[in-house]
Amino acid sequence: HAVVDSGSQLNIIHAEVYKKCIRLPVDTSKVLTMNDANGGSGELRGYVADVHLTCGSVDTVASLYLGHKAPFNLLLGRPWQRANRVSIEERDEGTYL
Repeated sequence: HAVVDSGSQLNIIHAEVYKKCIRLPVDTSKVLTMNDANGGSGELRGYVADVHLTCGSVDTVASLYLGHKAPFNLLLGRPWQRANRVSIEERDEGTYL
């Protein structure tokens, strides 16, 4: 499962999910401190470029930072939305991507 977060400037995958699901090399030289919406912070250690993601019949691509203590499996932020031309539409019956 993924969280789509239009307020995030990063795409983040939990390190354990990366280990289980992605067979691409990690650039361990990329380390970043992330500030969350609740005023907390955490360190992201590692970056994986050009990861292909599939949801049903839709294929997208994202470059992902690794979060070792992330409270989610996958967070797709504005970089993913812009690169893949994803929009969010609110309707009476629900939210659509």
